[in-house]
Amino acid sequence: MSSRKCRAAVGLAAFVMAASAGAQTYNGVKAWKMSNDKVSLIVTPGGGHIASITLNRGKGANVNPLWLPPWKSIDPGKWTSNPAAYAGKPAAPLLSTILGHNLCLDFFGAPSKAEAALGIPVHGEAPAVGWKLGSKSSTGITYSAHLPHAQMNVTRKINMKSGSSALWITETVENLSYLDRPIGWTQHVTLGPPFLKKGNSFFDLSAGWTMVYPKEFSKDERLQRGSESEWPNATSSDGESVDLRDYPTAKKNSDFTASLVPADRKWAYFTAVNTKLGVMIGYVWPRKDWPWIANWEENHSRMGIPWRGKGVARGMEFGTSPWPDSR
Repeated sequence: MSSRKCRAAVGLAAFVMAASAGAQTYNGVKAWKMSNDKVSLIVTPGGGHIASITLNRGKGANVNPLWLPPWKSIDPGKWTSNPAAYAGKPAAPLLSTILGHNLCLDFFGAPSKAEAALGIPVHGEAPAVGWKLGSKSSTGITYSAHLPHAQMNVTRKINMKSGSSALWITETVENLSYLDRPIGWTQHVTLGPPFLKKGNSFFDLSAGWTMVYPKEFSKDERLQRGSESEWPNATSSDGESVDLRDYPTAKKNSDFTASLVPADRKWAYFTAVNTKLGVMIGYVWPRKDWPWIANWEENHSRMGIPWRGKGVARGMEFGTSPWPDSR
């Protein structure tokens, strides 16, 4: 058995999990909602996603920094009635459920052709299966999922302390097979509008060496493939200097970079702030567990179903591997 721990906090806005959890719906799917006098948190059993974090009052109230896709979500497995509506296999199991912060397990990226033919989805089974509620109390919630093909169980615990703005997330993965093997384990935290907006949204990472995805990522790349730099600098496709802390100013782009957290850091982090709304979200985690931070930018580039050119998202994806490729 192995485990990884991270903690997440919303700055400027206290992020405290609620004492009660009620069964509701969110974007068309079942959801567990927790809230107190400061913030509300929504988690979906379908995929286990942390779907929404919102302030209950004050500046920035009810603004969810996490990404809400421009299409309705459905519960795991229901995509089979109309695969084309979610881009078909192997993307449909993920795209039909994806919300906000999703877990990529037991790999990060696309399955191989052989795996895809056998039904393995993009980013593994964890974000595409149903999660079961284990327990809830005045201090937290525990929920878990079984990954039948990966032969794993995964459990997530979310805990808080009264008066604290920090939310503590602990994940445990249990290998049910006889084989000891490496796995991909990535926290895919995706931010979106209205929090994500040109001129108002800015990012920072505890990163050093950075590289742009070396192969074609899209037809609308703003960054030079395979170029290397030190965070927050990058090179544009036309050779100009780019500051990756800013939300992309291009009208249309889709890019991917990977940054390595320096080995002498005990803790790694990313932060994102909307200066107009006065809301900041940040994650902190042990560098030894997740040394890579990937930056995924989707800005009206993907035209196929279900995207239709409406996608606006920026993923801060920290984990065990840099690229969203097959094993």
